Amino acid sequence: MEEARCGYPGFNISCKNNINPIVSLPDDGDYIIHNIFYQNQSFHISRADPFDADDVCSNSIRSISIPEDRFFLPPNQVNMSLFFDCVSVSELPRSLGFFKVVCDAKYGTNVTLSLYSYDDSELSYASRYCNKTVVLPAPEDLSVNETTVDGILNRGFILEWKSSNCSVCEASGGKCGFDENTNNFKCFCQDRPRPSSCAP
Repeated sequence: MEEARCGYPGFNISCKNNINPIVSLPDDGDYIIHNIFYQNQSFHISRADPFDADDVCSNSIRSISIPEDRFFLPPNQVNMSLFFDCVSVSELPRSLGFFKVVCDAKYGTNVTLSLYSYDDSELSYASRYCNKTVVLPAPEDLSVNETTVDGILNRGFILEWKSSNCSVCEASGGKCGFDENTNNFKCFCQDRPRPSSCAP
C-alpha cells in the first residue's frame, strides 16, 4: 500500500495509520514529527529508528545532513559532538576523561568521547586525541535523568522550515499555496499567483 503524502509538497512528509507524520531527510532516513510550531515555522523531530548504545560505541553514527533548500537548524541549536577512535584511556588527558562514553567490553580499547558544549576550544582540544568527529543536533534542555548519549540524542531536536509567511499573503486578500513546479510557496491572488503578497 502506498503511503499518503501530507504537509507541504517537496518536504517529503508522509502520514499513515493516524500516527505521527514522518519527514524523510535524504541520506539520513526517517524522522518522527512530534510537535509542529507554526508561529516560528519549526517542528520537533527525532529518529524513527532510535540510536542505541551499540550505535554510539561502534563508531557507526554520522553527522546529520539537512537539505538546506527546505530546512535549517535554529541559530541557538545546541550540538553534541561525538569523538570516535580516540587514543587509549592511559594516553587521554584527565580533563577529557570526564567525557568518555562507557562502552561494552566487546569494543575493546576503542575510546569514544561525548561533548555537549558551546566551547570551540574544548572541542578543538578533544579532536586532537581522536580520529573522527561527528556533530549532531541535541535537545537544549538536558534532563538529570538522561545519562546516556543515545538517550539524549533520541530526545530529538528542533528543525525549522523555509517558507513564506502565509499571514502576509492572507492579510493582502490572497490564499497561501504552493507551486509544485518550482517547489516554492505562492500567494494566489484574484489576478494571478504572486511570490508572497497580493499587494502591489
